[in-house]
Order: sequence, then C-alpha cells, then structure tokens
Amino acid sequence: MKAILRLKPDCYRVRPKTRIFVMLCVALIAAAGAFAAAAKTADDPVAVVKAFYTFHFSHDMAFTEKGLAARAAWLAPDLTARCKAYFALPSSPDEVPEIDGDPFTDSQEYPTSFKVGKVLSTKDKTEIAVTFSGGGGPFHPMRVVLVKADGAWRISDFLYESGPSFRALLEPEK
Repeated sequence: MKAILRLKPDCYRVRPKTRIFVMLCVALIAAAGAFAAAAKTADDPVAVVKAFYTFHFSHDMAFTEKGLAARAAWLAPDLTARCKAYFALPSSPDEVPEIDGDPFTDSQEYPTSFKVGKVLSTKDKTEIAVTFSGGGGPFHPMRVVLVKADGAWRISDFLYESGPSFRALLEPEK
C-alpha cells in the first residue's frame, strides 16, 4: 500500500524553467496590450478624458504633488509645469489655499462617477463637457480642454462653470 501512495504522476508538475518562460510570455503579451491601448487612447481625446477620470476616481483624488505626478501622463507638459510651480510657492497654514479641494472635479466633496458629454473639436484643440454625480454633491458641469502635445492629446485646462479656469487658479497672485 505504501508503494502506491508514493507514486505521483509527473504530468502535473511544471518545471521551474517552464514556469518562468510561461510567466515571461504572459507578461510580454500583457505589456503589448497595454502599450497598444495607451497608443490608441492618445489618439482619441474622449478616450484620454475617460482614462484620466477612471484613474482619478480609483485613486486618491487630493490635489497633491504625488497625485499630480501620478496623473502627469494625461496632462500637457506646460500644465504639469504650472502645477509644480504652484506647489513650489510658499503657503501659510493660516490661509485657505487658492486651490481648495479637487480641481479636476471642481469640488470639495468627491463625486463617485463621471459622464462625458458634448465634444467641440478643431484641428488642434478639443473641449469635452464632463458632469459628475454621487458622493456629497451638488457638482457643477465643467469642460476639459485638450491640445496636441508630443503627438498625442493631452489635457491642457479645466474650465469651470463657477469661475476661473484651472490655469487661472494656478497663476501666482500679484
């Protein structure tokens, strides 16, 4: 009886080298798919806005340097530079900052969903309406402005219904 229990079929075992090879193949296929999806997204301004907000809603929505770095792939380089300059300005803990809340949803209460609306597009600029819902609302609709940068659509500004644009808020007071 003991002899029968010691017999194990080798067909169920995977050699370590084979396992590594299979894992590398799976990783390469996944990377190729992600690269293709990113390339397709960069060519479509609506896809850029959807990808940006999908990422934004699934991560910390606070406007911080770390959060900005995580979202930089969707932002125009000059907008990222302006945000970095904003964070570099001295601030007083006794004063409310110019940007208080989430500038990407124009709210202090975080929404839980977004909807892309009307698209106004020219050759080198696109404006996309976005509305938000859920969470602590009420939320104001806004428009996301995209421009071509380095051959891909990138977010250049956020236009708020309630006041100045995101770029205007980033400007230092004079």
